[in-house]
Amino acid sequence: MDAANESRVLRFFGVQESEVCRTASGLAGRYGLTQVESRSRGAETLLALTAPEAALHKAEGRLRRTFRAGLYGMGEQTLADCTAQALVKQDRLLACGDPLALDLLASRLEGRAGIDQAFDFGAGSCKDPEVCARVEALAAKKSRGKTDNPADGLLCRLRAVLRVTRADLAAGALAMENRTLVAVAGRKGSWLYLAGPSDNPALWLLDRPRKYGLSAGAGGQGWPLARNGPMRSRCCRKSGAAGRFGWPWCWGW
Repeated sequence: MDAANESRVLRFFGVQESEVCRTASGLAGRYGLTQVESRSRGAETLLALTAPEAALHKAEGRLRRTFRAGLYGMGEQTLADCTAQALVKQDRLLACGDPLALDLLASRLEGRAGIDQAFDFGAGSCKDPEVCARVEALAAKKSRGKTDNPADGLLCRLRAVLRVTRADLAAGALAMENRTLVAVAGRKGSWLYLAGPSDNPALWLLDRPRKYGLSAGAGGQGWPLARNGPMRSRCCRKSGAAGRFGWPWCWGW
């Protein structure tokens, strides 16, 4: 007798939905997937697969090897869940360099198991007047003689936050007309992303520390920190029965 079909939702962030669809569609015949459906919002893609349990296990393994940290969770796990788990597991401290970054992160990380040891919720950084004064003085010293580029100013501030707070990572955000510049700095480099109107900047701030924790846990020094340009996630669906799945599509907002 044939094995009963099961359904599974895999969650991706920062990879093109079209790439996820193409890879999953290529696995359908190889692993006996009976249904494949995807939905995308901004840079997050949810991929729903239906097949016998053994086939789902093989397909998931192949997708994890293909997309690595781009496949961040399953089922109803959110990006905040996975970021908190990575920071806590690897004992990394994340601090905020400004109130906007704190606004974007605090409500999403609050209440996660062990997160109080991995995220300062501004208490030791941007909500402490004495710390802020030291950060401002050091950032001004570091930025002296440099251009007025807002990205450089944000990174100088985050490097100052790292030095003053002794955190492993510092997150920052800067409102720029209808966009938001977000950044995460570590001791060996930094990362920038200009989030457009259709982006959710909080998700980008969550994704970088998550990937850092995963890479460091694998014996590396954290993800390669470098300047990044904006990505665009195009919406596409590939399914023999789009919309027929019964589960709720739960996003990582």
